[in-house]
Amino acid sequence: MVDTITVVGNVASPPEGGRTATGIETLTFRLASNHRRQDPRTGAWIDAGTNFYTVRAYRWLAENAAASLNKGDSVLVTGRLKLREWSTPEGKRGLAVEIEADSIGPDLRWGRSTFRRVSHQVPPEPERGGGSSTAATETVEQDREPVSVGAGSSAQDDWAPSDGDTPF
Repeated sequence: MVDTITVVGNVASPPEGGRTATGIETLTFRLASNHRRQDPRTGAWIDAGTNFYTVRAYRWLAENAAASLNKGDSVLVTGRLKLREWSTPEGKRGLAVEIEADSIGPDLRWGRSTFRRVSHQVPPEPERGGGSSTAATETVEQDREPVSVGAGSSAQDDWAPSDGDTPF
């Protein structure tokens, strides 16, 4: 069974890139989701706890998120929820809460962003039947000018779709 979850929060650790043993690009960061509630007696808003998640992204989503995210950014993350029990030789035990991200985007309640589509390369097809291959690496999409989402946007606020494909 797959549990899909969407969490709104802040990037709580510097995003760390890497690669799997098979060369797939990865990105990992901690996400803090703060909860607030209104105190019925005073009417003031008070903190009601924070949930922390480890977010993992792969392939083009990892590449685009690494170029776009910084610690402290307000984001929305949608993906598959994974709960993993852990223990240490000293007897400590715990539960790791992870999200394998399908999509990551900025929370536009707190700022403005500029969308910039990136092009990705398709690997050349291998030669078949002894024939010569004239297929060179081709570009799937042309680089396009950034599309401004709001006045005052800056390149520092850029982000891109999760897997480089058109999200619509």
